[in-house]
Formats: sequence, structure tokens, C-alpha cells
Amino acid sequence: MAILGSHRTKVYRRVLTTGAEFEQYVNRIGRPQFAITCVGDPFDERGPDLKPDEWLFADDLEKMMREFFAWDARGVRMDLISADLAERKPAYWTVTGLSDYLGRSARHLNGRDLGTLCKAMGPDGARKAFLEAVFQEASAYGFLALQVIQYNRFISDWKTNDDRKAHPSSHRANKNFGVISATGRLGIEGTSVHYWASIGWTSGWLSEQQLLEVGLTRDALIGQTCVINGLGEVEWVGNIPIPQRTR
Repeated sequence: MAILGSHRTKVYRRVLTTGAEFEQYVNRIGRPQFAITCVGDPFDERGPDLKPDEWLFADDLEKMMREFFAWDARGVRMDLISADLAERKPAYWTVTGLSDYLGRSARHLNGRDLGTLCKAMGPDGARKAFLEAVFQEASAYGFLALQVIQYNRFISDWKTNDDRKAHPSSHRANKNFGVISATGRLGIEGTSVHYWASIGWTSGWLSEQQLLEVGLTRDALIGQTCVINGLGEVEWVGNIPIPQRTR
């Protein structure tokens, strides 16, 4: 029983760079219930304590998240700010030792019902609720969090993306035809604007410059026929071939 309990509370760390590596590793350690990593390289000194491409896995969510932030080593703590009766401000929990943007999830502790519960439970209860909130809203902070039921789909998608990079010509030969049903825009500071076009469940990307080169605008895309290859590149809109995507 001691061995089993130890396994359940163990936090696994591993740098994983391919879908095949991820699949092999999680199968070897028994597919823990929870996993988390950073979408980009973790560079925030008061954020996650991870190397680039490093993942954490565990069956104990709170313990995994405490290690994710090096909670104990950094002396991170939950502080209860006293109520200010003169300003009619109630008491509330805050997080000391992590970057301010991570404290957004602490707001969930201060709702009328949950806040009352956490105050009754003390700092341990507040910490548990805070870490669970961060895990549930991981994408808002640039993290990628998975539960075990999501592993299979995630592994399949990752291995497909790896294969696209390894065999681009074969994926370019895979054509998806349809009528553009939705468009969107991706703007990242310091890079050119890119748009996505969706046909059914398939989406493809093209740059603003590509649209200008063929005399189209984003607003003109809806309802147009479209060809999107297996790399997610838009090749044709209507009867107009789209120039090769610029990066």
C-alpha cells in the first residue's frame, strides 16, 4: 500500500519534443490523470519552473501544480487581505510570490460563496482552489493542461503534425475541397497578419499579402469555394490560385 500511495502522489517530469515520445512516456508511467506544460518557452522567473518542452504528470493535481510553480521552494503563499470596513471592501485572498498575471485566478476565490468557503478552509483550501483554477484555465496563461481522457486525441494530433513536418510533400497532395464557411484573423505583434479560412472541420491559413496579390479581401472569402491542403495551406479560392504562403 505504501508503494501504491507513493505512486499516486509522485510528480513526473520529462522533456518531450515529439508525439511519439509523449505516447511512449505516458504509457510507461501509467498514464497519470493530469499533465501540464508551457505552450512556449517558460521565461518568467515568477511563473512556471520548467525547461523548454518539459512536461509534468501526476495523479495528484495540487501536488503537480505546486511543483509546476516551485511553490514551496520559492516560498509562494496565499495571503488573506483583511476587510476594509470604511471602504466597504470585503476580505479577499491574493497570491504572493507569483507573477501578477497569474493572480487572476485568485479572483475565483473571492466570490460570495466560494470565497466564504475558502476563508473557512484557510490558506490550504485557498491554495488548492487557486491551483485548480489555473489548471482549468491553463490556455488563458499560455499553458497546455490535459486530463487523461484527452491523451489519445492529443497524441494523435501531435503525431500527425510531426508527420506533416517530416513529409510535407505528401500532405500537400492531400486536398480538402469545400465552400468557405468562416474566416478569422491571427495578429501577432511583430509579424504579418494571417487569416484562416474554414471549410467544414478543415481550416487553412493565408497571409494578408497573399490576399492582396490576388486582389481579394478577407470579407470576400465567405461563400467562396476553397482548396486547403494537408499542411493547412490555402491553395485556391474560387478559381484563383493563392501564391505560396510567406512566413
